[in-house]
Amino acid sequence: MAEKTVNSPLLKQRDYAQDIAKGIGILLVMMVHIFDYPQWYQIIMAITGVWLMPFFFTLSGYYYRPGARSRGESIRRRSVQLLKPYFIYSGVIWAATTLYNLITVSASLGTLWECIKQYLTFLFNKNTLVLLRLSQKGFAPPSPGISFSSVTVPFWFIAMMFFADVIFFLIADWVLEKVRRFISVTTGLIILTFLLNVLVDKIGTGLPFNFQNVPMAIALMLVGAMFGRYGVLSKGFTSPLWTVLNSLAVLGTIALFQWQFRGAGSFSAGRFVYFGAVEVFPCVMLGILAPFMAVSFGRLLDKVPVLNKALTWVGLRTLPILLVHMFISTFVSKLFGISTKVMGQMGTRSGISALNLLITLAIIVAYRILWELFLKKVKSKKQQA
Repeated sequence: MAEKTVNSPLLKQRDYAQDIAKGIGILLVMMVHIFDYPQWYQIIMAITGVWLMPFFFTLSGYYYRPGARSRGESIRRRSVQLLKPYFIYSGVIWAATTLYNLITVSASLGTLWECIKQYLTFLFNKNTLVLLRLSQKGFAPPSPGISFSSVTVPFWFIAMMFFADVIFFLIADWVLEKVRRFISVTTGLIILTFLLNVLVDKIGTGLPFNFQNVPMAIALMLVGAMFGRYGVLSKGFTSPLWTVLNSLAVLGTIALFQWQFRGAGSFSAGRFVYFGAVEVFPCVMLGILAPFMAVSFGRLLDKVPVLNKALTWVGLRTLPILLVHMFISTFVSKLFGISTKVMGQMGTRSGISALNLLITLAIIVAYRILWELFLKKVKSKKQQA
């Protein structure tokens, strides 16, 4: 088994700086998806966007403790955490978009059937949890309807994370048992990811479940687990001064890299400029460097009470925010006439899209507060009964 340093006192109490960092991360994800960056702002978008997915994968492995649970129990718990919201949120979003389309477009059977086909496509295409690809030709509803597929873009992350988690839990204890083994396995996973992306570049389409990047996600989760083993992101790891200096150095490194390569390293969704399979290597670099930068910044904000509470609250709800923010922003755009950007395109309507972003965030906060109050009352009544 792994060394006892896994149960270091550094990890016994929750460090909310990591939750603050996750809160910052998910807010930046919302900005990348909603905010309409002007062309001159592209380098800022690259700096704030490309490290987000690697960061989340690395941080997801940070609290893993070898031997704490059986492999089966770990997989079961994580499956519930991911699959339950995956199907519930997709079902609710489909019902809402279908109702909107029927009201604003037509109540004909044809329109309803198109909406049903969109949901079937979501469930059974190569980027989701079931391996059965259907043709997507003609599945979008007529204008002014809302395309279900356009508001469920972030769901790719859940499918990819699910398969990465299953493999991670199967091998993590064995890999983390020895440092030499950790180095050889993570290196092998990174090389495998590179080779799979070479194949994807050659055939011109991604593998089922975005599997070309699953090995890299596993490697980053193992890196996160090793960080947790030695308390690399903990309060006591380094002095406050060196924490600030090192995090600024990391930010500078990322900024210089992005200035040179204009967005390299952002795999799957969110590419700005794509350099082919070689992007695997900057992704790994970002996955190693970004958590230290984000958590260090979170530790500074931890000293500001209002920001501490707000960002911690957001950071503890990253999954529901990820799943609903594009859906809500699209409805805000339709119902209030506040435009948002088209995925992957940049324009000059920054002020309007910023208003959309703020309204979307306010709706998400209100919805989560009301929903959690409702769940609390239900739980209280059950306990009283």
